[in-house]
Amino acid sequence: MKKLMRDALIFVGGFAAGVATMHFLMRDTYKKQADVLVEDARNHFKQREQELDTTIEQRANEKAYDLVSGPYRQEEDSEKPTHEPMEAIEIIPSDEFGNEDDYETSFLTYYADGILTYDSDGSRVEDIEKVIGPKALDNFGAEEPDLVHVRNHNYRKDYEVLKVRNKYADLYPNSGEEYE
Repeated sequence: MKKLMRDALIFVGGFAAGVATMHFLMRDTYKKQADVLVEDARNHFKQREQELDTTIEQRANEKAYDLVSGPYRQEEDSEKPTHEPMEAIEIIPSDEFGNEDDYETSFLTYYADGILTYDSDGSRVEDIEKVIGPKALDNFGAEEPDLVHVRNHNYRKDYEVLKVRNKYADLYPNSGEEYE
């Protein structure tokens, strides 16, 4: 019995020593890795902030120039190339979805009874044309069946809209509203 107790104590002591050793060795290793990751994130956000500051300053200078020299620049304006203004909401190919760095992605579901909901929380989209535009719902099947991708430049979001055959009222009968 003494031998068994002695062996058990030696085992527990060895196990505790191994755990303590690994804890102290790994703590330093993982702390160094975490410090590198934190520093990298700080540098990334610092760089983005500097780029944003530069962009804001550049736009402010352009606006100031336009305001100061606006009525006196008529000759210069005639030589400027005219280009179409960018549409606020556009249908995009699937491979462009989520490729804009400054744009968030959001997923929507379009039900057979005309209800559009956000997948993140299940809430309804109240103003469909303001979010995905008037043409999006007509473009199902243009590239992929029951799927359309929309870029909203006003909200700086890319939307993926999935069309389902189910009715919203059938899936959520206790929503408190009747739909036809």
